[in-house]
Amino acid sequence: MSEFLTTLHLRIYDATRALRRAHARGDEELCLAQAAEIEDLVEIAARHGIDIDSGYRTLVEAA
Repeated sequence: MSEFLTTLHLRIYDATRALRRAHARGDEELCLAQAAEIEDLVEIAARHGIDIDSGYRTLVEAA
C-alpha cells in the first residue's frame, strides 16, 4: 500500500472510532463533525479511484 493510501485508511479508521466514542457519550456536535470528516475522506478516496472497502477491511483485520 502506498503511503497516501495507508494514511487515508488510517484517518478513516480513526475518524470512525472517534465517531463511535462521540455517539456513546451523546456528543451530537462531535458526531456531526466526525461524520463530515469521514465524508470528506471518502470523497478524497473516490477522486483518486481508491476502493476504500478492500483496504479498510485489511486494516481492520490487522488491528
